[in-house]
Amino acid sequence: MSTSTLSAILAFGVAVAAYCFLAPANTANVPRIGPKPSFLGNTSKSFFSKHSLQLLEEGYAKYRDGLYSLWTTDMDRVIVSPLFMKDFMSLPRSVVRLTASIRHAGPYTGMDIPAYEEIVYALNKKLEGMQSSQGGFKVAVFPQMIELVTCASARVFVGPELCRNPDWLATATGYTLDVAKVTTDLNRYYRIFHPFIAPFLKSRQQIKTRFTLAKKLLAPLIESRRSKANPPSPDMIQWLVDTATGSDATTDNIVRRMLFLNMAAIHTTAEVLTHNIFELCERSETLQMLREEMLEALPENSSVRLTTLNSDLKKTDSFIKESHRLNPLGFMTFNRHLVAPVRLHNGVTLPANTYISINHYSRQRDPDVYPEPLLFDALRFYRLRQQSGESEQHQFASISSTEPWWGVGKFACPGRQWASAQVKLVLMAVLLGFDIGFPEGQSKKPERVVQAEKLRTSFTQQIILKRRER
Repeated sequence: MSTSTLSAILAFGVAVAAYCFLAPANTANVPRIGPKPSFLGNTSKSFFSKHSLQLLEEGYAKYRDGLYSLWTTDMDRVIVSPLFMKDFMSLPRSVVRLTASIRHAGPYTGMDIPAYEEIVYALNKKLEGMQSSQGGFKVAVFPQMIELVTCASARVFVGPELCRNPDWLATATGYTLDVAKVTTDLNRYYRIFHPFIAPFLKSRQQIKTRFTLAKKLLAPLIESRRSKANPPSPDMIQWLVDTATGSDATTDNIVRRMLFLNMAAIHTTAEVLTHNIFELCERSETLQMLREEMLEALPENSSVRLTTLNSDLKKTDSFIKESHRLNPLGFMTFNRHLVAPVRLHNGVTLPANTYISINHYSRQRDPDVYPEPLLFDALRFYRLRQQSGESEQHQFASISSTEPWWGVGKFACPGRQWASAQVKLVLMAVLLGFDIGFPEGQSKKPERVVQAEKLRTSFTQQIILKRRER
């Protein structure tokens, strides 16, 4: 047998084995929207990628309170209504596994929010060498939000030793963007070929380079924290060193976890902030209302405390949540993998190896859920909190079975409070320090683009920052 024939047989065998491993569960008892899975799978040029929004809206219209199968870019899923959340709440995490999560978010501590000072410092440092344009500084919003969130995270994650280190900041930011690039690169190919393609991707090689530099920077800090020569620091790396056991306690694994936590904390928060800034540039009256609330909550020369963020910025919190309601980062949430059969309250049993998701995009635009759902109402959730017994509900970081943006119960994102705090801190630094607006001639935010399960916003849109006196 020739070498080429043997190689062809081997490649076919690997492909068949990969397909058997990745094959979707048998959910024949669940109605389907769109085409059935094929042998090879999907790519970023697939039918779903081009028609994802139409398929999800069709599914919501037909099975709003039920469930249906949908073949997405990376897997076949069962889209479930939030009404089924009660069926999953009693199950252990070993059965309902997270497909992407922050398992080790660490404590959300009661610090004086030194991250706020880091954000102000980073923003002013960024503008030092820039020339003014249209009476201010022209900056691209998303890259700037990435930098500010990275700085805020660095102060809480790696403490004062590294939080302003340019090599660490560049590594944390770059790793986040490289991981997103790997995902984009892989989605061009059928999933069964991903294990063979990934090692050769330039973006994958870049991740390895980032890890090497991250280890060089973090290893001395990890050893210092292990030595306990100094009092424990209230930051993430101290928590990881103190709590990690077994193989998790190795320096390599602590570095990997720190990079993963940065990735989880930075990219999505920066996108949320980007939409917040776009909405404020389009709505000057809302901007002024939030600035007045911030000024009242933060008297001059006072420090930012958790009580400021949690209790004194209710209108700001409502605005953030309304912006996220109408500008979600994707169409689906609660992405989970069932490793054992699960029987639902409607009598349907989902077999092992089923992937589930919730279509929250359509629900957030449902007039039966939100009156006038397409109207941007900055105080929508603020008014709900004014109702008797609701003062602690309807917050951006709240979890609810009817609003499962963050997950629900024990499956909720443990980093949601920190994400909410970061968004408020950055908005305070920007609004109290600057007047903001779109460049001359622009009054509307850029249109978003559908890309499979995601809604992409402009990563190049610029705004004008003009310094202001408090």
